[in-house]
Amino acid sequence: MRDRYTVIFEGRIMPGKSAGMVKDRLKAALKTDDQGIAKLFVGSPVAVRKHTDLVTAEKYKQVFAAAGAFCDIRMDGGPESQAPMPPSGDAAAVADAPNESQSPAPPHQPPVSQVKVHYITTSDGGKMIITNIETVPGKTVAEHFGLVSGSTIRAKHIGRDLMASLKNLVGGELKGYTQLLQESRQQAMDRMIEEARLMGANAIVNVRFSTSSVAQGAAELYAYGTAVRVD
Repeated sequence: MRDRYTVIFEGRIMPGKSAGMVKDRLKAALKTDDQGIAKLFVGSPVAVRKHTDLVTAEKYKQVFAAAGAFCDIRMDGGPESQAPMPPSGDAAAVADAPNESQSPAPPHQPPVSQVKVHYITTSDGGKMIITNIETVPGKTVAEHFGLVSGSTIRAKHIGRDLMASLKNLVGGELKGYTQLLQESRQQAMDRMIEEARLMGANAIVNVRFSTSSVAQGAAELYAYGTAVRVD
């Protein structure tokens, strides 16, 4: 019999995220209302999804991570997995979240021969495999470490803003902003990789990027994925 897992949410929000922003993102991702979201933030652990497979549990974890919140995946059978379910009626709060029967079809994955696997040198001289699919072609996932992430917040530069204003008049690429985004992506990736290295992982799968505005003239670029050990 395959192992089953329970997804637990304890109301924990990532550093630098506001509760209001996280709730709004979860409300959109889970397709629920304010009442449904309130039942997730009750001050005690809530079993968001019970008795599911690991792939589905990881999808829930990524949904919460993209919204700026932490959730845990616990194997069924131990006392730590027996978190109370939300009050009656809260099943609707997560009815449209990703699960085996309701989640949208995963993006089409290219043939293995077309998948690009990146090997990044870590701070200790080792190698970290980076891929945006759920597996590493030609290797077996031996251990899951869970979500890893990295982020950076960048503000606009007055010189780049001036050039952007000129480009808006004549058209063309905003090279200053292109460079800024490239630097931001690299810094967020480096921080994510370092977190995975400290966990003992040698690969990060399902790597994704997201951005959000945190203040006028400043935005966050956030990279996240699942840290694993592959053989």
